[in-house]
Amino acid sequence: MNKLKIISSFLAILFLSNIAFAQKKVKDTFLNKKYYLVEVTMIGGKKQKIFADELSFTSGKIKSKHLSSPDEGGFLQGDYGVTKVDSSGEAKSIDFKGTCKNSKNENLIITGTVFGDMIDGSMTWETSKHKVKSEMTFTGNLKEKGQKFVPAEKTSSNPSSKQKSSESKSSETKKGNNPDDTKSSGKKSKEELLDEEILNDEE
Repeated sequence: MNKLKIISSFLAILFLSNIAFAQKKVKDTFLNKKYYLVEVTMIGGKKQKIFADELSFTSGKIKSKHLSSPDEGGFLQGDYGVTKVDSSGEAKSIDFKGTCKNSKNENLIITGTVFGDMIDGSMTWETSKHKVKSEMTFTGNLKEKGQKFVPAEKTSSNPSSKQKSSESKSSETKKGNNPDDTKSSGKKSKEELLDEEILNDEE
């Protein structure tokens, strides 16, 4: 009976240790302790916002330096993981995904690819109800030794909305200058009125 209890206890300990081992995170050896200086572009809206940022990977945590500011979202560093590693090319390609949260329980989902010293990807800012609040893309390079992060931000007109506006104005101008439109409306043009005045003077 005692032997049975000892065996049962041993099996229980072995089972629990296996679960603990399975739940233990695999340490990232590809991106850990690396910092990247990137340029982030917000997608959509009438005005296009572009800002400098620093993405850091430390001890299984990812952080956006710009978006961690209380005025810019207040996102704390969050867990990330390497989703794919491709060593078939000249430079190793590493895909990653991470999620940061703020005090409002909003999510900042960061996905991207590191190729050599280059990095690019996207960020999605979600509300607590998982509705998309903002979408961004980023591209940059590995931060070199001694290089400092310099905060920078600029706003410009969105090229897509600007193109739509110019197309609309162009179509309106064409409609106003079309001679056929003047004739069909029954109104005389300035040239026709001037010709009539000249003929009246000659008579």
